[in-house]
Amino acid sequence: MSSKEVHVFENAIDLMQGMWPTPLLKLNIGKDVWAKLEFYNPFSHSIKDRTALFLFKEAIKQNTKSIVEATSGNTGIALSALSSIFKINFTVFIPSTAPSSFKVLMKILGANVISAGNSTTELLPLVKKLSEFNGYTHLDQFHNEINVLAHYETTAKEIDEQTKVSGIKVKRIIATMGTAGHIVGIAKYFKEKYGNDVEIIGVEPAHGERIPGIKRVTDDKDNKFLKIAKIDRIIEVKFKEAVEGVIDVARNDGILIGLSSGATVSAYKKMIRESKDEGATILVFPDDAFKYVNELEEYV
Repeated sequence: MSSKEVHVFENAIDLMQGMWPTPLLKLNIGKDVWAKLEFYNPFSHSIKDRTALFLFKEAIKQNTKSIVEATSGNTGIALSALSSIFKINFTVFIPSTAPSSFKVLMKILGANVISAGNSTTELLPLVKKLSEFNGYTHLDQFHNEINVLAHYETTAKEIDEQTKVSGIKVKRIIATMGTAGHIVGIAKYFKEKYGNDVEIIGVEPAHGERIPGIKRVTDDKDNKFLKIAKIDRIIEVKFKEAVEGVIDVARNDGILIGLSSGATVSAYKKMIRESKDEGATILVFPDDAFKYVNELEEYV
């Protein structure tokens, strides 16, 4: 066996890519439902490691010395880790409403953390100003199509290969939306290869609700990612429903998933109440529960 087959790695970048594909786990919450466990990514313990790596590689090609980004959390942690490895200055803008755990972890990794505003949308003008006046490279995960490419080339291909090898006939894929990068990358891949045989279902917070890591993309008229590939339908979820999804998986499968993952579970439950639960459903679980203990505490 090779060193990578027994999980021995020379550096952290090899570790990250050596953990791909992330596991696909059959869940006990439905008849034929599977979860893509993206918290096996080592830096942010989230799907955002993929986005961050692709964006970071592009920045390195430009010989950048300093980068800046707006984030709700996980992308910032992943970029902080990469910046520490490659000794690049990183300034991150994060909403004041984001869980404090994200800010602490980014500071541990050496990032310059600026907490302001209530959403990443509010922070983008500040990021652009710093980029223009200080010469920082703005990675721009919200508009840079490399974000979509990261999931088209990795996440989507992994799901396809894992399900084919295992004889799983995919009927639908359910994923949350923040930047919409990972759902659009997955949608583009599966629509090109399978057309309408695979349904792509997006998940977003209900009106007036806040769920860490995701937002109402349908209200964002500037989101050009949604023009790249077809999302068949979108299901709205309340914060409490996302919490219920976290608890449901924890008490049936023993896996501690994050709030955006819980929102995906809630969307799946709503979907099967409205339509026949035929064929396999793939749920993309972006991260785990450990950064959200404070948010979950009052519900248990």
